Amino acid sequence: MEERPFSVTKTSDVLSVSGSVDEYAVIALRNAIREHSEDYTIPLHIDLSDADYLPSVAVSVLVTALRSAEQNGTTITLVAEPGTIAQRVLLVCALPYLTSLDGDDSSSSGPSVVA
Repeated sequence: MEERPFSVTKTSDVLSVSGSVDEYAVIALRNAIREHSEDYTIPLHIDLSDADYLPSVAVSVLVTALRSAEQNGTTITLVAEPGTIAQRVLLVCALPYLTSLDGDDSSSSGPSVVA
């Protein structure tokens, strides 16, 4: 399987992640999250549904973002559509996530609090 290059796009309060979040891309991911959440002080949705590769180092960046936002009294919400690589990784790592951005996410999964 050929990996697609990493990219992020921002629309409104959603940061969409595409491609492989490999060890080289995690710095760009971390910087994009920090920038678009204004150093973890405003709410942000991170849509990981189009990510091809999400290793533990990328999960670490997401956990740090979740915790930093919580410490600042705001939220970062992870989104991963069912059946995607990101959804499986978030589920295995027991990270909270939504399955869609449409506001009617009765099928959200994962724990409600990150330890």
